[in-house]
Amino acid sequence: MEERRKIPRKYLMAYSSVYEQSTGKMLGYLSDLTLEGLMVIGKEKLEIGKETEIRIDLPEIPAFEENQLQIGVRIIWVQPDLDPRLNNIGFNFIELPEEQKPIISEMIEIYEFRREN
Repeated sequence: MEERRKIPRKYLMAYSSVYEQSTGKMLGYLSDLTLEGLMVIGKEKLEIGKETEIRIDLPEIPAFEENQLQIGVRIIWVQPDLDPRLNNIGFNFIELPEEQKPIISEMIEIYEFRREN
């Protein structure tokens, strides 16, 4: 898949659970994250183009009182994972509220997985 990302993706060491807000159904685990979107690894194969609201359970971040984020997203791609039982699901944020940007930035900073190139 051609790389179209404007902001470098950060791979996370802490995997937070991600749920569809309207149903409470677990979609999978947060795998990577930017201020533009995220990737979830899960068993579901979701419909590309669908818009929904998700809830991300946050790791403990002392600077913030919140323990979860609710964000509107659009599913932009679904690909099989290396594990054939799982899918990698790419989401774009529909509109990331200003008050949530520092939380996501802090998650990226604290929990990023530093890969050697």
